[in-house]
Amino acid sequence: MPHATQSFFRSTLLGLAATALVAQSGPMPPPPLIQIAREELKPGHGAAHAATESSWSRIMRKAKSTDYYLGMSSVTGPSEAWFLMSYGSYADYEAKQNELDKNPAAKKEIDTISQADGEHLTGVRTILAKYRKELSYGPDVEIGKMRYFRIRTFRIKQGHWRSFEDGVKAAMAAYKKSEYPASFAFYEVTAGMGSPSYLVLRPLKSLAELDATDAADKAFQEALGEEGQKTMSKVFSEDVNAVENQLFSFNPKLSFVGPKTLASDPAFWTLKPAK
Repeated sequence: MPHATQSFFRSTLLGLAATALVAQSGPMPPPPLIQIAREELKPGHGAAHAATESSWSRIMRKAKSTDYYLGMSSVTGPSEAWFLMSYGSYADYEAKQNELDKNPAAKKEIDTISQADGEHLTGVRTILAKYRKELSYGPDVEIGKMRYFRIRTFRIKQGHWRSFEDGVKAAMAAYKKSEYPASFAFYEVTAGMGSPSYLVLRPLKSLAELDATDAADKAFQEALGEEGQKTMSKVFSEDVNAVENQLFSFNPKLSFVGPKTLASDPAFWTLKPAK
């Protein structure tokens, strides 16, 4: 992958964990702005790609970068690596893109590793999205203790974004009433894919949490009531073009996390020395 794209991804990724996901110990609010870099892997290249990414994070560590990132491997769907980055604002996002320009030696190493990384990929997509607090649900989480994201993508029909958001807000009331046992952050895509689109990120400590989904969904439906269920059905039939659900596992080999995320679980996040 070209250096400009790769360094862009990493610096953004780094920013996610640093600026928002790992800005303090304990639970943290979702970041105001995120970028997701999606790398599509060639079949059979997962291990080789992870090794290249580990080298990438070592370069960043040696450069004493504070531009952290969280990497994930797909559990379902296409074979992909997703890198999550966070920013406090678009100004912060812009500043992160130029960080490596101040370190020519590290930039040269990144150029080299970018070429190696490209040998394992069939495609790349980057997405920018802004946090929508009023559409989100649940308490803040300590991301360093999480192990998975369930990411749900909503693609909305043109001109139907307002009615879709109204439906989500109605669902929020039912989630609260039923005391739904989850947290999820709702993001509106601002660039990188067809609009209007939304991403819903649900962090999980374990996939075992999903075993309680049927009971929780039943309580949610009861909290909606008959009229609420009709409203939800109308939203999905009239406003939504498509919904995609994917699971991703956090991968330390793909990540360069900040000190506070590392402190949440050093045994998990510490990258083992290359042999």
